[in-house]
Amino acid sequence: MTKQPHVVLLMGDQMRFDCLSAYGKLGVKTPNIDALAAESVVFERAYCATPLCVPTRIAIAAGKWPHKTGAIVNGSLRPEEKPFGTLLEGDGTYLEQLEKGGYRIQQAGVQHLRTVPAIEKRVPGAEFVYEGDWVKYLKGRGYELPPDDRGRRPCPEWADGQMWMKAFHSATDIQKTEYGAEDFMDMWWARQVCERIEKADVSQPRAWIYNGWAPHPPTWVPEPYFSMYDPAKIELPENVGRWYPGQPAFLLHTSTCKAAQLHREEWRRIWAAYFGLVTLQDACIGRIVQALKERGIWDEALVIFTMDHGENLGAHCLSGKQVMYEESARVPLFIKPPASSAPGSAGGSACAGVRQQIANHVDLAATICEYAGVEPPAGQQGRSLKAVVENAGAAWEDATFADYHGEQGRSYPTRCIFTSRYKYIYHFCGPDELYDVVEDPMEMKSLANDAAFAGVKAKLKGRLARWMKETGDFMDMEKDAGFEPRMWKEVGLRIRSKML
Repeated sequence: MTKQPHVVLLMGDQMRFDCLSAYGKLGVKTPNIDALAAESVVFERAYCATPLCVPTRIAIAAGKWPHKTGAIVNGSLRPEEKPFGTLLEGDGTYLEQLEKGGYRIQQAGVQHLRTVPAIEKRVPGAEFVYEGDWVKYLKGRGYELPPDDRGRRPCPEWADGQMWMKAFHSATDIQKTEYGAEDFMDMWWARQVCERIEKADVSQPRAWIYNGWAPHPPTWVPEPYFSMYDPAKIELPENVGRWYPGQPAFLLHTSTCKAAQLHREEWRRIWAAYFGLVTLQDACIGRIVQALKERGIWDEALVIFTMDHGENLGAHCLSGKQVMYEESARVPLFIKPPASSAPGSAGGSACAGVRQQIANHVDLAATICEYAGVEPPAGQQGRSLKAVVENAGAAWEDATFADYHGEQGRSYPTRCIFTSRYKYIYHFCGPDELYDVVEDPMEMKSLANDAAFAGVKAKLKGRLARWMKETGDFMDMEKDAGFEPRMWKEVGLRIRSKML
C-alpha cells in the first residue's frame, strides 16, 4: 500500500444541497450518498466560491478566489469573454502538485477546468475522459442526441460591455431519453472510473476525479428515473415561484430569468424530473464507492464529495444558479479522510460527524495537498480543512465569502459574506440584501433597510470590504459605486493588469 493516500473527488453539477438527507427532507432517494455521509465528516455549511460552473471549478483547483485568478465567467461563447473564463499560466492547480508528488491522475466527466496552457499539457501524465468520448460510444450503440436547440429560450447576456442574447436551456425542456440509464452520460463516465480503479496499480498513489453532469439541464432523463417521482406528491418549498420585496429587479435581466414567469404549481413537473437525475447521480456515486471498497483501498483513501453549485428550481422566481441565495450558493461537502491520516488520533470513518465550521471551495486545494503530502499551489487563499476534519473543535473563522460577475459574459457583479447567522449580499448594480438565515432560512425577508439591523449590516459590509482589499479584488465598493455592465470594457483592462 502506498504511503500517500489515494485521492478521490466526486462531483455532480448543479445539485441542491437540500436534496440530500444530510441537509434536507425533500424526499429524494439518495441511499448511496447518504451512506457516504455516514462515513464522512459532513460540513453543515459550505459554499461555492462563485455560483457558476467554470470559475468555481477553477477556484477549487487553484485555491484562489475568482476575482484573484481572473477566471470569473463561463465565457465560452464569445471571444471577448473567453479570457475571463480561463486560468492563466501564472496560477497553478492541485492537479499539477499531485503529479509532481508522484500521483497518477485519471478524470472522467465534465471538463470545466479551462487553463493556459491546457490542463492536458499541464499534467501530461494524466488521463481525461470527456463528453466527446461518450458521444462516440452512444453513436456506436445506434443512438443520436436530441436536438440541442429544442428547449432553448433567449435570455439577456453581456460581452465586453455590450448586450446580446443567448439561448439558454429552459427549465421546462424535459425529455425522456431514447436510450436507457446504462447508456446515460454520467453512468458511462462512472463505469470508466470504476474500470480504471479495478485495473490500477494501487502500490502507487492515485487520484480519481469524477465530474458528473446530472442534474444540470437540459433535463433529459432515462428510465427508470424519468418516471420515478410523481409531480403531484412533491412538496414544494414555500419560496418556489414567489418573488419577495428586497430582491434586486436586475435579476430578471440575467440568465436567472429563465422560467421566471412560471406559476408555482408548474414547477412540480420540473422538480420531479430533477429529482430523477439526482437519484441517477446517486447511483453513479454508489458504483464508484463500491469499486473502491472492492479493491480494498477505501479505508486509506481521501474521498471528497461536493457540487460546483446549487440550483434555484423556482426559488425566488429564479431558475438556474448565478445568485447568492442558499439554493444556489450553498453546496454539500463530505470529506472522508484516510484512516491513518492523523497518527495517534482517530482517522477515517472514526472522524465521521457534522462540522459547524463554514467551509468554501477555495479550501479544497489546500486540503487535498495537505493530505497528499505535497505543496499546495502557490499563493493559496483557502485554508486546509484537515484540522477541522480531524477535530470538531478546531478554531476557524466564522465567515466565508463569494463573488459573482456574470454567466457567459461579465454583467452584474456581486459580493457576499456568509456567517453562521447572517448573509449580506452587496450588488454593484442594485440594492444590497441582508438575511437572517437562522430565523429566515428561505430568505423571504431582506433586512437591509430595517433600522433595527443597521449595525449588523454595517459590520458585515465592513468585513466584506476588508476581504475584498485583502484578497486583491479588482472591484472596490467606493470607487466602483454606480457601476454598470457597459463599464466592463474598461474594468477588463484593470483585471488583466492585476493578474499579470
